Amino acid sequence: MRASANLASTSVSVVPGGEIEIPVTVRNAGDTVEAYRFEVLGVPDEWATVEPASLTLYPAGSGTVVVTFRPPRSARVDAGDRRFGLRVVPSEYPDSALVEEGVLTVEPFFALAAQVQPPSRGGLRGARYRIDTDNLGNVTEPVGFAAAEGTDQVTFALPAEPVEVPNGTRAETRLRVRARRLLWWGEPKEYPFTVEVRPSDGRARALNATFIQRPVISAGLLKLIAALLALLLALAAIWFGLLRPQVKTAAREAVEAEKARQVAQGEAVPTTAPNPVPPAASPTAPGGGAPGGGTTDGGGVGGPAGGLGGEQFSVAVTFRTSPNGSAERSYTVPEGRTFLLTDFLVDNVQGDEGTLTVTANQVQVVTYALENFRNQDYHSVTPIRVPARAEVTLTVVCRRPGTPANAPRPTTCRESLYLNGVLTKAPED
Repeated sequence: MRASANLASTSVSVVPGGEIEIPVTVRNAGDTVEAYRFEVLGVPDEWATVEPASLTLYPAGSGTVVVTFRPPRSARVDAGDRRFGLRVVPSEYPDSALVEEGVLTVEPFFALAAQVQPPSRGGLRGARYRIDTDNLGNVTEPVGFAAAEGTDQVTFALPAEPVEVPNGTRAETRLRVRARRLLWWGEPKEYPFTVEVRPSDGRARALNATFIQRPVISAGLLKLIAALLALLLALAAIWFGLLRPQVKTAAREAVEAEKARQVAQGEAVPTTAPNPVPPAASPTAPGGGAPGGGTTDGGGVGGPAGGLGGEQFSVAVTFRTSPNGSAERSYTVPEGRTFLLTDFLVDNVQGDEGTLTVTANQVQVVTYALENFRNQDYHSVTPIRVPARAEVTLTVVCRRPGTPANAPRPTTCRESLYLNGVLTKAPED
């Protein structure tokens, strides 16, 4: 044997992050001067150092080196016993190296980090959270959980038994918070609460979080309901203030149009003059068409008229005209008669655009712009005399059909002329 070594202690302990020194006495058992180098076995190289790194001894001489252990404070360094060795290697005779062994005890340390995720969450009745527990120590840690504060307003669902958290790992524990009763309306309410994390060292860690309970009927929903009620009131006001009168007007116009159609087809109502005479002299004669074309119809009624020496007579002329075209329709006074025109009514039920002209015996009586009226009446103080075989003519130039109330836009213009007067015998030549 070329050397001998004695550890001052073969069993030592060290706290991670701290250090422990072990003196070692080395003796030269040979008969020549020898240099020795040292190696630490059984632990990571970064944990241990030897000072001095080498030692030269004379025969029978001895010296001391110090072995220092510095394990890091890390969860990766498990607590417990580790066997180590110090190898003494002679430079001249490396094959005669010797190893001295010992036991290094790494003491446990406890370090725990925990937090509630998310720290704040909302819901109508309850919410789910997660407790993240990180074991930063070097031993497996049993961790228990308990609700500490806030239990008067909310209830908690937590594991009943402790959770084992190995060192260097994270445990995710589910936490459910539930309000004791529903919040029907009003502003959201905040319920702060505290959960305790209880590791094995007995020192509880308090974790704070908040549950925000939202109302079933929120302020936004109340505003929406109020807005809908206001909209309904506005629609009711529009209906009763605007649309309903227009519907009534449209209905009245439809009735008037139907009456005009009945008159045009000969379904006339007699006048109220006394001693009515059968309407034998109530002829209706068709008129000519114009480039725009159109469909026409007409009809008349008659009866005796007092004061003008004839019989009361009325006739309707109604026809349709194509857009950007014109058409006319005439009433021809029958042979042997004279028509005394006292008044007439022109009707533009659709609100068409264009012009309307009334002539009597080739003399223009009036010209109207259609867009300026829906119906217009004309009264003559002195009756307009239309002799036998002469015509009362309605001429329409259609620029664009109008839009009746509550009805689709038609494809043609539609106008009517209602003539009223006295039909007398023509004077003898």
